[in-house]
Amino acid sequence: MGSNDRLYKEVGAKIKKQLLSGIYKIGDKLPTERELTETFGVGRTVIREALILLEVEGFIEIRKSSGIYVIKNEIGMDSFLTGKVGPFELLQARQLIESTIAAFAATQIVKSDLEKLSDVLEQEKEYLDLPPNEELDRYFHCLVAGATQNALLTDLVRYIWDVRKRDPIWQELKQQDEQREYSQRGYEEHKAILQALQRKDPMAAKLAMWQHLENINDRVTKQLESKEPSFDRFLFESVPLDIKA
Repeated sequence: MGSNDRLYKEVGAKIKKQLLSGIYKIGDKLPTERELTETFGVGRTVIREALILLEVEGFIEIRKSSGIYVIKNEIGMDSFLTGKVGPFELLQARQLIESTIAAFAATQIVKSDLEKLSDVLEQEKEYLDLPPNEELDRYFHCLVAGATQNALLTDLVRYIWDVRKRDPIWQELKQQDEQREYSQRGYEEHKAILQALQRKDPMAAKLAMWQHLENINDRVTKQLESKEPSFDRFLFESVPLDIKA
């Protein structure tokens, strides 16, 4: 892990501590990137990555040409998600929930959502020859959920990602997942999801998200070299059951 990887997490943790302490209220505007750069004595890239982390976690909202606003200043439901969840259970839940969310997002998405998703794809391009960037991946999926304009659905996706982050098996898989082809494949799959959202096509968005998570399931299966004996794979078909021809 590079020094920047450690730095942005440290800076993000410090800003989060300020939010949780009540220094900033919901609706307050945070200092600008330049001011935060001076306050923490780090580069702008570190600040931007720290802010992305906080936005993914639902603490702030970055509004283009407006500023950085506080939208949460307390720990919510995520602190209670401590139960043991296997990797296939998690993927099953994600596939069922996030594909439906993508379909709904296609009917609710607005220009600012599309701009943010496009910006994330541009950032993903920088990692095509590098191992997958988990934070950008998470950010993309949370933005899709945010495009539903439904705060509970957005929080639900964040909580699912928090479960993933806590799971030791996923952390082990993450260390193994160093192949560049996965970054390239993930980028193309995210691009397909975005294109469906741009067309405001619910069925195409649902199918693109479903297939994206199906491909992750296949990759995880190969990495683990065997399926869980108790796992019933019938839900992991390549096409969602309710949109088959």
